[in-house]
Amino acid sequence: MITLKKANMSLNEQHIDFPTLGLLTVLTTLDEFDIKEAIYCQEKLVISANFYHKNGMSYNVIYIVIDLDKKSIHYYHELDGILPLFFVSPTGKDYVSITVYHPDKDLDIILPLFDRENLTYPKPKRPIVGNFMGICHNFSIFHNVDIFSDTKPDKLIAVEFKNDDIKKTYINKIPFPKDNTLFIDSLNNQIHLIAYVDNVWLHRQIDEMGRELQSRNINIGKRFSLICVLNLSFIYTSNILGIDEKGKFYLISVSPEEKIEQNLLFDIERQIYSIWEPVKIAAETFVIRFTYELGNGWITIQNNKIAEVFFQESIGCYINLLTKEVFKLSTKKLIISDIVKIKDDNYAVVFYGKEEERHANNKELIILNRNIG
Repeated sequence: MITLKKANMSLNEQHIDFPTLGLLTVLTTLDEFDIKEAIYCQEKLVISANFYHKNGMSYNVIYIVIDLDKKSIHYYHELDGILPLFFVSPTGKDYVSITVYHPDKDLDIILPLFDRENLTYPKPKRPIVGNFMGICHNFSIFHNVDIFSDTKPDKLIAVEFKNDDIKKTYINKIPFPKDNTLFIDSLNNQIHLIAYVDNVWLHRQIDEMGRELQSRNINIGKRFSLICVLNLSFIYTSNILGIDEKGKFYLISVSPEEKIEQNLLFDIERQIYSIWEPVKIAAETFVIRFTYELGNGWITIQNNKIAEVFFQESIGCYINLLTKEVFKLSTKKLIISDIVKIKDDNYAVVFYGKEEERHANNKELIILNRNIG
């Protein structure tokens, strides 16, 4: 149930069906906005955005709630704070951490995302700084890496729940090395880390307090400029995506006995600058977004093979590199804000159109609803 106040928004809504791509929802407005977060909640896609007032400084936090099947869109005010951070509790309930006003310091409160009827508001506490990674036992886990410091360790933030109520939030330093990629094995309630140190990969398992439980070195004999973890385990085969400086995607499989196999999956023939955590949309299916010098794209891996690769080849146009189909989604350069699982083998890509004027905020929001099943 949604108990938030509805917002009276004047966005132009358009729905375009690409038979071999998916349903495109395009929202445009004369008001400027910034996209912040996205989550799938109560069978609807929820996107948080800051809609700016005419002065260009103050703004309202608005939740854009989209029923992708019914093509219906509603807008709601977030009146309890700003800078929403979405996450999920161990029982699957959707929450948001938001910053509340304080004259001297940053403070957050954690609230149910939508149903706040008869709610007793919690006491504001230190903000959660980090990315939501998943669930381990009765904890919602966040991971923070300070990319601007070589000396500050990674941090593990664990929000403990009891009977669907928040019991306590723990913030702990992860023992060095820093710059870890974190993976949560939700089926076995395990937290794994991998980091590149002394020409090898250091694979560790930690608990919810950041304490190291076991570790091993993995010598793959090749350094990759970027890695992306599909799964990590000490008792099952681990699968890691490695990308070299020329844009070649490799699947590295590491057995419990540390037998290593490397297989070339795809050559995108361009240097990849950044890559995001994979979005698991089915048992062995992952969608991963990336950026390169002139744009962005995403790649889907299914059963350890490439299922699709989309690449922004020109302004507003994406090409399916496997089928060579080109789709014109916009007249503007598009930035991928998020990729969200909707159902098994069904995901949404959230884009916004980048304005040509420098320092201008956005006026176009695009959502691609794609099925690959």
